[in-house]
Amino acid sequence: MGRLSHLGGLLALVLAVVGADHPIYERTSLKEAGVSQIDSDTREVDQSYFLPRDTIPFHYFIQLTTNIHANVRTFRATTEIYFNVVNPTSKITMHLQELDIQLTELYRIPDNFGDPVKIGSPRVEIDTKIEHVVFKTESELPIGRYYLKVTYTGTMRNYQSGYLVSSYRDDSDVVNYVGSTHFQATLARRVFPCYDEPDLKATISLWITHHKTYSAIANMPIDSGNPDPNNAEYVVTKFRISPKMSTYLLAFAVTNFEGRYNGKMQVFARSNAIQDTGLALQAGAKILEALDQHTGVPYYDYMPKMTQIAVPDRGTGAMENWGLVTYGEPSLLFNSAVNGYRNRKRVTTVIAHEFAHQWFGNLVSPQWWEYIWLNEGFATLYEYYGTELAYPELEYWQLFNVEVIQRAFVQDASEDIRAMNHPAATQDEVWHLFDVIAYQKSGSVLNMFRQVIGDENWKAALKSYLLKRKLSSAKPEDLYVELQAAIQDQNLLPEPFTVEHLMKSWTDAPGYPVLNVRRVYKTGEAIISQDRFLADKRLPVNHVWHIPYNFVNRGARSGDQLRWLSTKAAKIDLETNEDQWVIFNREQFGYYRVNYDRRNWDLIIDTLLTNPATIHRANRAQLIDDAFNLARSDRLDMSVALKLLTYLRHETEYAPWAAANNVLSYFYAKLRGTPYYAGFANFVHEITSEIYATLQVTTVSEDESTLHKYLKQTVSSWACRMGNRDCLDRTFNALTNEVIEQQAVHPDVSAVVYCYGLREGSYQLLSYLVPKMVQSKNQAQRTDLINAMGCTKDAESVRALLTVIQIPTVSFLSSEKSQIVDAIVAGGREGIDVLIDYLMNNASQLLSAIGEGAFNTVITNIASHTNTVGERQWLEQLLEAVKDHVTSETVQTARQRAQANAGWYDSLEGLVSVEFYEKYAANTVY
Repeated sequence: MGRLSHLGGLLALVLAVVGADHPIYERTSLKEAGVSQIDSDTREVDQSYFLPRDTIPFHYFIQLTTNIHANVRTFRATTEIYFNVVNPTSKITMHLQELDIQLTELYRIPDNFGDPVKIGSPRVEIDTKIEHVVFKTESELPIGRYYLKVTYTGTMRNYQSGYLVSSYRDDSDVVNYVGSTHFQATLARRVFPCYDEPDLKATISLWITHHKTYSAIANMPIDSGNPDPNNAEYVVTKFRISPKMSTYLLAFAVTNFEGRYNGKMQVFARSNAIQDTGLALQAGAKILEALDQHTGVPYYDYMPKMTQIAVPDRGTGAMENWGLVTYGEPSLLFNSAVNGYRNRKRVTTVIAHEFAHQWFGNLVSPQWWEYIWLNEGFATLYEYYGTELAYPELEYWQLFNVEVIQRAFVQDASEDIRAMNHPAATQDEVWHLFDVIAYQKSGSVLNMFRQVIGDENWKAALKSYLLKRKLSSAKPEDLYVELQAAIQDQNLLPEPFTVEHLMKSWTDAPGYPVLNVRRVYKTGEAIISQDRFLADKRLPVNHVWHIPYNFVNRGARSGDQLRWLSTKAAKIDLETNEDQWVIFNREQFGYYRVNYDRRNWDLIIDTLLTNPATIHRANRAQLIDDAFNLARSDRLDMSVALKLLTYLRHETEYAPWAAANNVLSYFYAKLRGTPYYAGFANFVHEITSEIYATLQVTTVSEDESTLHKYLKQTVSSWACRMGNRDCLDRTFNALTNEVIEQQAVHPDVSAVVYCYGLREGSYQLLSYLVPKMVQSKNQAQRTDLINAMGCTKDAESVRALLTVIQIPTVSFLSSEKSQIVDAIVAGGREGIDVLIDYLMNNASQLLSAIGEGAFNTVITNIASHTNTVGERQWLEQLLEAVKDHVTSETVQTARQRAQANAGWYDSLEGLVSVEFYEKYAANTVY
């Protein structure tokens, strides 16, 4: 098609979408936005990385040719960038990374939209450091509309960077290659020259030329597909023009996949996995509808379709591209015959996470990546809450505290952690923003304020925020304004503060507070105070968080009255009898820890030991997690946290056991292999025996709830790990029956059965699981089998695993070889000893098999599992044997970890813990 004939209708359509005048975007600094600098990271970033705003894009027209069907890794493309010159300039600056430019042509678009006038071929200057390309014109361009045509070539990669290549084996064991994209956060520039900043939105037209045996999909529906006039073996797939969108959200895929359809909902996957897309198709439609209703902003008002695609050998992540969400296969495919309840949960919640982004990130994008929490915090919250709206019976919302809040607490307790708002400029700086702060902490803080203002107010505020900022970008202040408007005159906030004041105390300062409660028992009062919680120290901090709090006691469980601590300390009236416990932060809605005076802790523990149901299960989980971490930071006597754990013998709910699982795992890692381990094992047996006796370890009932399955796996794993004979016999028999009698183990219990059945078994059982893994075309099942295979204690089996990853005829996915070695390390000391022995003479072979990065990680992980004098000597021999294959930093880190493990026994924490577990050493086990 001729250039001018395409342009005539294009401009009219583009301008109808974006309007005659395109907004001029200006970057707002933290200072200009009114963000408090107290306790915030105020470091300067390199402003040279940001684009000048002399030119502003309003449309891209991309024509790309790919030969991915033949595994050709280069592509050819021509992109036309339509832009406004808003300040006269002779430099048109965009982003570009590793593209080879062959031709440039610049055109001026007349004010009357007549035929474009070519005004030259700009010179190209590329700065690879800041990834800018400057197109220099011979004379200054006056204010007006222009388009720049750039012809170039690029290269595909094997990892998540731009236009990437993946492969899979079909049912005939033939390798097929497919192409897909990943542009977040700053990778669109690897495929086309562009203004690669999220607030510089533009409409996009995309044409892809590809082999006729393949098909192409993208954000928008296909407009037409016709034979390539230059080559009858190829077709040109043309897509409809998109809404205004950020460059990082553009997506396309060129594959030989099959599709399934449910109205406007589509799912694509390789032909030998398309049968596993039923859950994604059904859950996608239901979750999208639930989010439509919740936000009050219908998705299909802005995008005409929703497509999901499962990309093979792309890990477990996903990307929220508008209208074309891409997933690693384990996050989209589900087969009830081989995948268990955890796989179902992952698929369902990942879909909810990515679909939440269609509003939070796509319809409204962050003004810049320093505000990434406006994307990821909302998506993390609705990963759970959105699923609750669509599938309340699955109980996934009950996992939010233990999987989100308590996970965020761990990393957010470091002195050098960042705040939610955090300046960034370079690619590395931006990438480092995609962390637990952007996801788990931000989701926790948003959920806290959702509960503070109430669901109806929350929904009203979000609807207004989305509609006012739609097809544009936002900064946190835009959200605060709408939240404030939604609760005006409702007296929900402490005087004289606004939502902005309250939220900035959480978004602009690193870390989180601990709420200290010191009761005055005679008067029924309490002195509450706040300071920053750090895992390994206590430091004075001037910052004051606005902490919403409530409390419950034995006589009143409602805890509905919400109060605020907006000072460093305050005296409050508890109206609680002195012989009654009090618990703050009802059901752990707030993002903070709570510590009490010793007497209140004792009252709580006494109640847990006699009638734990008196305390809500979410608070029981909170108490376990808080007590342990408060003790580790020297804010609470470790003996209190350990005594609290003893109540678990009466615990029948998953959330407290999930919190306890983290605590027990910590002590297991410290005590394994030492003389104190027997006492720990006896203690675990004592607290698990009662609940274990009620569990069907190797079978699944139709009426089992999701949370019961979580509970069963957690408790039975500990029972088997501690050597419970019944557990080990049951799992061994169940696995043996599958091997010999073909009585398949139910996927919901396979993790425990395969791991501990194999742990008791020999090479014969491993020789069954290895082919089962190799032959499986379900990536989630393959990963589960790899994790199980690492559990073996049999030396011959471990050596066989280390040998099989080096057999060239065995087909492994890209990360599976290193996963096998990691599984061996995680499986126990028996496997580690065999691995060390193997590495003494075969380090180079293993390095070649798994790669340098994974090899260095294996060495440091071995060190983390080093407890005894003999193990430390063994480690030193290993470090000497591999010194030429690892970095000096790896050697140093390995020694530090081993020394830290040894030093723990001389710490106060270690001495108190050992004394506690020694009391159980004389008990008879099982």
